[in-house]
Amino acid sequence: MNKKQQMLANMYTFAIAGKFMSFTKAAEELFITQGAVSQRIKSLEEQLGFRLFVRMTRRMELTQEGERLLHAINQSFDVIFSELEDIKFNELRGELYIGAAPTFAQSWLLPRLPEFQRLYPNLNVKLRVKASRLDFQHEPVDIAIYYSASEHPGFYHQRLFDEVLVPVCSPEYFNAHFADNEPLMSQLESATFIHCTESLEASEPNQEWKIWLENQDNEVLKPLNVMERTYLFNHSDMAMIAAKNSMGVGIARESLVRSSLERGELVAPFERVNSGRGYDLICLNGQQHRPKISSFIEWLETQLPLS
Repeated sequence: MNKKQQMLANMYTFAIAGKFMSFTKAAEELFITQGAVSQRIKSLEEQLGFRLFVRMTRRMELTQEGERLLHAINQSFDVIFSELEDIKFNELRGELYIGAAPTFAQSWLLPRLPEFQRLYPNLNVKLRVKASRLDFQHEPVDIAIYYSASEHPGFYHQRLFDEVLVPVCSPEYFNAHFADNEPLMSQLESATFIHCTESLEASEPNQEWKIWLENQDNEVLKPLNVMERTYLFNHSDMAMIAAKNSMGVGIARESLVRSSLERGELVAPFERVNSGRGYDLICLNGQQHRPKISSFIEWLETQLPLS
């Protein structure tokens, strides 16, 4: 056995020992002696030049380097076995882990997923929603969709579509607070404004209201104080529910409220502006070519709004 083959064998032993955090249980899993497990781990540590475990009286812990290596090995094994599954059955089956922000998943992705399931009935979709960015190294995710303005170094990524911001309110609120015989934009001065913000103690407009205001040429809107009469929520779904219930005017991402606009639950008679951000599809470099991921990307492209 050459050195690379020996290292791979030792890494697999390390992965099993890291799984159980026990040399004894690893030995039982691998059908070898505890001493053989210990010798393989020691050999691997010598090959790598750093320790993998901290051995204590009644237990063991991974070192920081050991923890990083274990995550990398487990991820690599997941890719290998998933690829073997694709090769073996020559069809889309198994599991596809998708990550997305809660509001995007609920408002845009979920209503479309039944069609994907119809096309690929043997592929089980697992959707993980999380407001913050998912960590591909430490969380089970094959592909993710982020609302972003930035590049994603080290990852394969493609822009799905750009987002547009627009103030919205219920038809009832609009009819009660906006007169037909006066300029529409000037009447915003008397509106109640709905904000989605992390801090309910915020004294400034949220980022999306700021972007919308900064893109207005109307002189009447320059001094507009959207914090004078407000409702503040720390979740965007709550802000849109408030708008639907005639509590004021909220700022919305158009793609996420399009169905509410089509149903007449909300109206958007105000100017639309580009948010400067969009929805980016992201996966680890090279993974975009895997059958289940490339099929999801191809299907997703059929769902995009026409430019």
